[in-house]
Amino acid sequence: MTKPSPMRGEILAAAAEIIVRKGYDACTMRAVAALVDMKAGSLYYHFKSKDEIVEEILNQGIETLHARVTEAMRALPKEAPFADRLSAAVGVHIAGLVGKDQTYMHVYEYLPPVIKRRSRKMRETYAQLWHDLFAGGVASGEVDAGIDLQLMVPYFLGGLNRVPEWLRASGASGNQVAALAITTLLDGIRAGR
Repeated sequence: MTKPSPMRGEILAAAAEIIVRKGYDACTMRAVAALVDMKAGSLYYHFKSKDEIVEEILNQGIETLHARVTEAMRALPKEAPFADRLSAAVGVHIAGLVGKDQTYMHVYEYLPPVIKRRSRKMRETYAQLWHDLFAGGVASGEVDAGIDLQLMVPYFLGGLNRVPEWLRASGASGNQVAALAITTLLDGIRAGR
């Protein structure tokens, strides 16, 4: 995982805070510079533009999430069943989206679509991690081999990525949503199974 220099890290954190609290449009180079107690012109020494700052925030957020999910799955015994691997990955993913200390992950929902697309490569790398998780379940016979993983993975991640909205609307906890996601994926919703 790439770690920004201390000053770049401060700049990224300041920009993320502005976006989450006041919105994307309020995040100007001048506002970021003021928050880190720097002259606006000096900010350009570290970043060429606001968009470059936002792109790095997105990429750092996804890199952090990728590293945490990977570590959670590596911490499991090698022979851990798919359900345990899935539970670990879902729990870490949701915690990353809703955790109070995860400002970088909160930025995404406040951005215009054109800016969101800039992190596509990192998001594809992260999606591959999930694809590999599900493919491992297929290989072990724990996941139906007829499932189209090219559709399943974005479908599942798309649902998980909306968790912050669900929590605001329902008042549920991240753990409750994680349990629901895992149960419905593994057991379905049909009665009498």
